[in-house]
Amino acid sequence: KERCRTVMFKAGELIKRKNISHRPRAYCIVVDKDKDNYTVYNHSLKCIQLIAVPVIEGLYSKHV
Repeated sequence: KERCRTVMFKAGELIKRKNISHRPRAYCIVVDKDKDNYTVYNHSLKCIQLIAVPVIEGLYSKHV
């Protein structure tokens, strides 16, 4: 039985990494989401990254 997940982030949203250490926060823009991964643009690295849904939903929050 597969669990239904609620989409936490939508394309175009600015998200930030939760502060789990003394490292600077990473800001990303959600580009796309499929069943298993988010595609995000990482402002710090200036590149597109493909990151697993549980990682993004566990370590990132909406930037307000």
